[in-house]
Amino acid sequence: MSKLKILVVEDHPTVREVLRTLLGMEDYEVAVAPNGEAGLALADILQPDVVILDVMMPGLNGYEVCRAIKARAESTRIVMVTARSSEEDERAGREAGADAYLRKPFSPLDILEAVGVGAGTPE
Repeated sequence: MSKLKILVVEDHPTVREVLRTLLGMEDYEVAVAPNGEAGLALADILQPDVVILDVMMPGLNGYEVCRAIKARAESTRIVMVTARSSEEDERAGREAGADAYLRKPFSPLDILEAVGVGAGTPE
């Protein structure tokens, strides 16, 4: 059985590395991208099972990246993480195709639960 592949797309270096470390400790295969454009390119190459996606990034924002990933691979689970906390922001994330929407600051347990729920185990 192969490991769950997770792509973290986050422009803040500290948050990106915290997520890489946390998920790596859980024995997931983790790749990271510093922006939306790099995230889309890596998603095409890696075909991740789960993408943890920041909303507010320079260039392509998380909503745009989410729509593009879902158009290419509908089964990819998208977990949006953001400091934007209004109901309208969450609705926009869900409309873009996000499967989960977490507000920063998030707990490690929040991330692990969002990654695991409904993600399944790759064959």
